[in-house]
Amino acid sequence: MMSAGQRLLTYLLARQKRAARLEAFGRALDAGLLERHPIGGDERSGAIWNLDPDASEMFCGAVDRDRKVISALLARTSQDEHSTPEEELNEPWVQTQGRKESPETSARRSRSAKPSTCLATLGKAAAGTGTGLRHHVLSLIAGYAAAPEITEVTTALLLARALDRSGHGLGQVLTTLKSKTLIVALTIPVRDFERNLGRLLEDGLVMPFYVSLEPVAEGRSLTGRYQPVADSRRRKSFFCLSGAQLKTYDDEELRDVVSKKILTAHKPLIICDETDRALPTRLAAVADMVVEGSGIDGRMIADVLAICFGIPARRSLSLMTETGFDPKYLGIDDLAIAMRPGRSLEQIISILSSLDVENAAHAEAADDDEQGGAHARMRRKWGQIGSKDLGQKSGSYDVIEPARTETAPKSAEPVEPQSAGTASADRNHLLVENLAGYGEAQKWALDLKLDLDAFRNEDVNWADLSTRLLLSGPPGTGKTTFAKALGNTLQIPLVATSVARWLELSNLGEVLAAMSATFKYASSHPPCILFVDEIDNIGSRGNASGDFRDDYWSSLVNRLLELLDGAAKTEGVIVVGATNRPEKIDRALLRSGRLEKHVVIQPPDTEALVGIIAHHLGDDLDAVMSGVGTQTEAEQANG
Repeated sequence: MMSAGQRLLTYLLARQKRAARLEAFGRALDAGLLERHPIGGDERSGAIWNLDPDASEMFCGAVDRDRKVISALLARTSQDEHSTPEEELNEPWVQTQGRKESPETSARRSRSAKPSTCLATLGKAAAGTGTGLRHHVLSLIAGYAAAPEITEVTTALLLARALDRSGHGLGQVLTTLKSKTLIVALTIPVRDFERNLGRLLEDGLVMPFYVSLEPVAEGRSLTGRYQPVADSRRRKSFFCLSGAQLKTYDDEELRDVVSKKILTAHKPLIICDETDRALPTRLAAVADMVVEGSGIDGRMIADVLAICFGIPARRSLSLMTETGFDPKYLGIDDLAIAMRPGRSLEQIISILSSLDVENAAHAEAADDDEQGGAHARMRRKWGQIGSKDLGQKSGSYDVIEPARTETAPKSAEPVEPQSAGTASADRNHLLVENLAGYGEAQKWALDLKLDLDAFRNEDVNWADLSTRLLLSGPPGTGKTTFAKALGNTLQIPLVATSVARWLELSNLGEVLAAMSATFKYASSHPPCILFVDEIDNIGSRGNASGDFRDDYWSSLVNRLLELLDGAAKTEGVIVVGATNRPEKIDRALLRSGRLEKHVVIQPPDTEALVGIIAHHLGDDLDAVMSGVGTQTEAEQANG
């Protein structure tokens, strides 16, 4: 008796084959071979496929001849410029199931199918009605259906295996699926699973209907879209919550999502996480069904090769045993990369082995980061700062190294701002200690300087430091000046950029790449300060206009949120944002762990102006003041 997982796999593969046949029928429709008649006059209710009357005279019932006719007509509607219909008719190779086969193989397969030589052999009754010819042509066109896709088959296998692993019976599954407010949680630790599952749902390859995925909270759907699919197809709306969203929530935010979003949902919800984290207890408790899967192993690779290429599973398993290949770190896209047409089994296994080794190295590096390896390396960098060049200028950011002089303050103790009558020995070097009019921002910087000394001495953890700051204020209040001074005071480089520089590229992909490059540089060169000016220009998701531009700005905001979350986990990266319009910033950017500290810089008052003038005049202050005093006395004498 088949298990629930086996029955699910059979069903999923059947839907994939059906979709491939319908795609082939659609190509035949474009070629003028078929007609499509909607059932009941409703396009969304299905259709009946019939042979086009004008095309029926082209077929005689002989399999080989009719297949060549179909091939020629399909080629006419394709983009293949290397073959004409006439050439196709005389071509000794025929296209079948997306692969070429030799004339010998074609003849052998044709004999096994016992082809007829004329329409009469289809049956007298059938020939009279055309039913036999219709089935004959439809079956040949179905042979042009694309081969199974690696990603779709792998995703189906992962789902089936996870269902059996979780111990759910078929009756329980069917009963649960009938709920209108179904909540299913899937945790399958395989990279690319979330995206591929979302695609299967939207393409109607999981449910017996098409699905429109809507994020239950801020963020992207499983497929990476920010808005549900909207097309002419009849779709059922599902909420979704991805692992990428889950990792951005703290306990309080997750509690809010569960209580205000999930428990009040009026439609089914799919929770999917492809990481190896345990599902949060709150989500596991609210789910009607929790399905937990495992990674890609040798047996699954053998099954994919058997389904997609017809390679016996025992042969694949034998080769993997011989080569000692025991995969543990492969993702779905890795299989699609390796299993390319024309490659031998040996080549496929060799490529998969190389990819697994590469992924294992990345996983180990990530583990080192989490377990303190990066922590120790970063501490060493604090002691080596200034011993080497930390980067070159890039089109999307500038690297400004701190000014280093003999007079730069060495003490960890905060220095009071200089008074108007005090000469500044280091007036040519911008330091937070010497700034005037910055109030709370100056205090934050000097406290951070003390905290960094404690961090170097391993007295505190990085997570305990306040390293995220948003500066706001009218233009000209010195927000950029503060960032430069902070780099000099902390004696670490400043990675300076602005949203305007990112947006100069215009194209969404290029803008996202520039953003990622900036954060990647900062994260790979700690310690440093990442300064993002004009951060309000990134837009906000709270002012949706309903047109195509919403996706553009939502993509930018969500990407910046992901990058800030990543930077928050990187020891040694201090993030400072600046804006003239704090009210325009998306509120998610101001949450805990992001730009949580907000300081408003006001235009300087009289006392601050005196301090600014004194700083710039330095040793010349006394002479200037003496000149002013002498002039005043002379004016009084003349008066």
